[in-house]
Amino acid sequence: MVEENEPGRATAAGDPVTRTLGLLLAGHRRYRDGRASTADPVDGPVAAVLGCADPQPALFGGLPLYEVRTAGLRVGPAVLGSVEYAVDRLRLPLVVVLGHLRCGVPGAGGPAHVRATLAALRRGSRVLDTAVADGRCALVGMCWHEDRDLVRPVLPRAVPAAHGRRLRPPSRRTVRAR
Repeated sequence: MVEENEPGRATAAGDPVTRTLGLLLAGHRRYRDGRASTADPVDGPVAAVLGCADPQPALFGGLPLYEVRTAGLRVGPAVLGSVEYAVDRLRLPLVVVLGHLRCGVPGAGGPAHVRATLAALRRGSRVLDTAVADGRCALVGMCWHEDRDLVRPVLPRAVPAAHGRRLRPPSRRTVRAR
């Protein structure tokens, strides 16, 4: 399997991002099968997960994660600093933005909001933008569908820098003009 991380740069199936994503998806399968606690022990967090403050079960099968929680996936200085720490200091190869459909914050549920949050992370942090551009980490969006208790990828691959800038949420000026 080859995954596009930046235009013109591919990552092999054995790279840390692909391995970590595989661990998360296997953990989710264990969770869905009711075998969450049967995972092989792993030292330290395997990935950073930016998730909503709404309660969620252990969707990734009990894997150790560096979790950052905020209402409605809002990105502010504390969230950016926490995610930057995970990438820059802990050297985690993957940051997952985990949204869900039934968010209690108006307008904050679903895949479109996950895409906007991914873009906000790239725009708001030179550390994250550089780490993704250099191939040291990837940002991936996922959405939890509560009705089916299923986590699905929002985007099929890591968000390339060029796309991250196009996925900006609308500005207040743009919204008023409509």
